[in-house]
Amino acid sequence: MKSKLADSDLFFSTEQVVELIMSEGNLEEVTKGHDESMSIGELLAGLEPEFPDITISKIRFLEAQGLLEPQRTASGYRQFTIDDMTILRWILRQQREHFLPLKVIRQLLDESGGKIPEESLVEDEGEVQPFRERGKNRAFVGSVSVSIEELAKAAGLEISTLRELEKMGLLLGHDAGSTTVYDDDSLLVAQLASMFIELGFDIRHLRMYLVSAQREAGTLEQVLLPLLREDPATRSHVNKKLNELIEAGSRLRQIILRRSLDRLG
Repeated sequence: MKSKLADSDLFFSTEQVVELIMSEGNLEEVTKGHDESMSIGELLAGLEPEFPDITISKIRFLEAQGLLEPQRTASGYRQFTIDDMTILRWILRQQREHFLPLKVIRQLLDESGGKIPEESLVEDEGEVQPFRERGKNRAFVGSVSVSIEELAKAAGLEISTLRELEKMGLLLGHDAGSTTVYDDDSLLVAQLASMFIELGFDIRHLRMYLVSAQREAGTLEQVLLPLLREDPATRSHVNKKLNELIEAGSRLRQIILRRSLDRLG
């Protein structure tokens, strides 16, 4: 079947790439000779049709784990390529369909020189997977699903410290049958909390980040919620705008914080 876009001399929009992937699945052939870059928001929009629970924080988490290496603009913004989208899509499929741990996925990518391996699934890897509830609700969390013991080991924290973070509202667990599991956001929060503690922070001081984020979320909700009420069909557009606002807010907050702390040298 001849590709709908293969003869085009134009760069592909994210929407065109998504449509092609979903309909033909032959991304490598079609994108040959094209070098379109996209923002993290555009990357997110391209993945949402197949992975509706994907978030910017999850993409950043995978980047922090060394699974993605986006380029940066002069101002520090991430720039992703079609190859990045292809690899990320493969990573998410390995997690969703085969429950491969990130350690195994990273090893497979390393062994294939950063490209998608020809053998996408290793059946007899012998690697201990993070805990997953084996029931019908096992897919309710994101790319990581670990017990509190595994979370403590991964973050280098005592379980009592994790319980305190959970009590503060910084750590969120999910019921899975008879136990509670934690997703990739919780893993990242725990690792960041560990970093703060190592740098001399009292764990109670982390509450200021929660309060600040909740206030920011309230403001964004006031701005965007009326758009959804006017036309529920705009949800995808509103979600994209929300992610862009979060990204811009993060950059602005960094600038203001550094400016405020200039006196420390």
